[in-house]
Amino acid sequence: MKAQKAVACLLTGLLAAVPVRIFWPETAAADETEIVTVSISREIAAADGTFTATVFLDELPASGLCAVDFAVAYDPTVLSISDVELLYDTGADDAEAAVNPDLAGTVFTWEDVDGEVRIRWATALKNADYWLREERAFFTISGQVSAEALPISRCDLRLVPASRETHDGSGVINTLIVAGYVDADGNSYNCETWLNDGVVWKPKDETGVTIAGDVDLDGAVTISDAIQLHKLVAEECTLGAAAYANADCESDGILTIADVTLILQYLDGQIEGTALGIQ
Repeated sequence: MKAQKAVACLLTGLLAAVPVRIFWPETAAADETEIVTVSISREIAAADGTFTATVFLDELPASGLCAVDFAVAYDPTVLSISDVELLYDTGADDAEAAVNPDLAGTVFTWEDVDGEVRIRWATALKNADYWLREERAFFTISGQVSAEALPISRCDLRLVPASRETHDGSGVINTLIVAGYVDADGNSYNCETWLNDGVVWKPKDETGVTIAGDVDLDGAVTISDAIQLHKLVAEECTLGAAAYANADCESDGILTIADVTLILQYLDGQIEGTALGIQ
């Protein structure tokens, strides 16, 4: 029971004060600011619309983290979430359960509420060997892209503060991401977070399309193909395997502005179709 109360106190202390100030040691210099980087992968959904995106932790403080609390926001009209799986097992859950069996399964929790997958990882164990200390994959989020979503459409996965009360009954909604730890004297600290959002793309049916330069897979090479390829080079969209192959006009295995230029030159009559592989 003591461990359970410790977990509750830890989260309450961190979350309750986060909207007011960030916890830094008063003696810390500006160049000693501790940073945690959280990133989400960019994924193309499978043909049936299923997807799995991975959340990574990087640049952790030397102390490690004993509490993390944030959310992954998404558009529920485009995506549905089916599961979240923890990839980073520090052994904290087993250690907590050894202190009190009622704590089994409480270190890592998640809930899907109103377009937010709210994540909480926390342990009251003082032994930092059980904390989050390695730069590695943290957990995955799996789900389904809506059948109503347009092909090559995107749904952003955004890292945001979990919009819950700082603690039950506070009436104050959390406004910052928590990534913190407690020192040997019981002082709590919340690190600055650098965030890299992710995205899930819906693939396009690519059956039988093998025309060089036909990026949008409509069976012809037009200005829309150049526009689509330019968006890809600018990382504003993604392509499936067939579209990618068609877009690689230089046949060098990578897509660049040079491929866009070749399509434009072909449409302008500056080069023959054979230069794109069109017979």
